[in-house]
Amino acid sequence: MLRTRPFLLACALGLAACPSGSEDPGVLLGTGEVEFETVGDGDTMQVIRGPQGGYHLLGSVLVKGMEAGDPDDLGSDRNPTLTFDVVHDGASIILIDSITQGLEDAPASQAPFTHQVVGRFVVLDITSDAELDGETVTMSITVEDVQGETQSDDVTVDLEPHPFN
Repeated sequence: MLRTRPFLLACALGLAACPSGSEDPGVLLGTGEVEFETVGDGDTMQVIRGPQGGYHLLGSVLVKGMEAGDPDDLGSDRNPTLTFDVVHDGASIILIDSITQGLEDAPASQAPFTHQVVGRFVVLDITSDAELDGETVTMSITVEDVQGETQSDDVTVDLEPHPFN
C-alpha cells in the first residue's frame, strides 16, 4: 500500500513538487467528531462506548480526485464505497466494514482535498474497551468510486478507553 502521508506533508510545507488541482486521486485517513483531525503513526485514539453498548473508533477521511456521489441521497448509484478496517494481532476486529454514501465538500483549509466524511463509527467486535487498552492496531480506509478508482490509507495507532466510557 502506497503511503502518501509524508508526501502530502511535504506538499503542504512546499518542500516537494506537488500535483496541481484535484485530478490526482488520493485519500487521507484521520479521526474527528465534527471536523477532520489528522492521525499519525504512533498517535493514540480513544475507544468510545456507544449509546447501544458497543464500542467504536471515530473514522474520518479526506478525498481528492474521485467521484464524490451525492451526500444528500444514500441510495444514489453515484456514491462511493468506504471500507474501514481495524487489525489487531493480525486479525480484523471490525463489525461493519463497508459504507456506501456520498461525500461532503471539504473546507478550503483541507486543500488539496475536496471532499470528506467526518465522524463515522468504526464499530469494533469487542465486549469491553479494556480488551484494547494500551494495544496497537492498524486502522485503514479504502475508498472506491463508481469509476472504479480505488485509493487507500492506513495508520498504526495505540488505543485507550475514552474517559467518559
